[in-house]
Amino acid sequence: DTAKEITSLGIPTALQSELLAEIDNNETSNDNAKAWALRRIFDSIVDYTLPLTPSPEPQILPSVTLEPFTQTQLPNEPLGVMDNVMGGISRGSWISKANTFFGETSLANNGGFASLRWRFPQKQNWSYAKGIYIKGLRHSKPMEHTFRIILKDDNCERVRLANYKVVFANPDQVQDQPLLIPFTEFDQMEQMGNSLVGSPSFNPMVVTEIGIMAIKPTVVGEFQLEFEEWGLYV
Repeated sequence: DTAKEITSLGIPTALQSELLAEIDNNETSNDNAKAWALRRIFDSIVDYTLPLTPSPEPQILPSVTLEPFTQTQLPNEPLGVMDNVMGGISRGSWISKANTFFGETSLANNGGFASLRWRFPQKQNWSYAKGIYIKGLRHSKPMEHTFRIILKDDNCERVRLANYKVVFANPDQVQDQPLLIPFTEFDQMEQMGNSLVGSPSFNPMVVTEIGIMAIKPTVVGEFQLEFEEWGLYV
């Protein structure tokens, strides 16, 4: 009964479908197995984070200046970081001329993510800016897929596999307004998806890396994300 109530709470389509399928699944061997199957889906729902999205109303946007990343600032070819570091088989690729990230995430071997990382040759001081913008954002399954933008600062370099992430998407496929991601949203350092309690907020004075990630539970299977340009807004 609890599972049926949850399906009406406006959860993402993929999670809703998975939950409904498990409710209707009569092939589960016993009640204990059924409970664990539902628990796994409940955990995914609890972990779901509402994404930042472009504003469909121009008057809502603050007055900002956009500074696109330059070729000298960002290397053309990012480093691919996939779930094969933990035995997974997900894959992802980048087409630099089209600003396109595409691939496929797989749940095999407890995997489920693909990411790209751009390492800066020198530490960046972005303290003069308010955040990151993405212009002309388009992606696969707009009402289902969400993605993450990744930032690392000097503090992250001292903690193995640490970074900051913010979830974003463009469910309404807004094209005439950029997505604005304030630095203040990067308020929790993570390590392998787990929050590091007591860690400092992101420091824009010493930025070392930026990245994009596709990850379960909202992205399972083939995906594609593209945009016209990205950079800093001030």
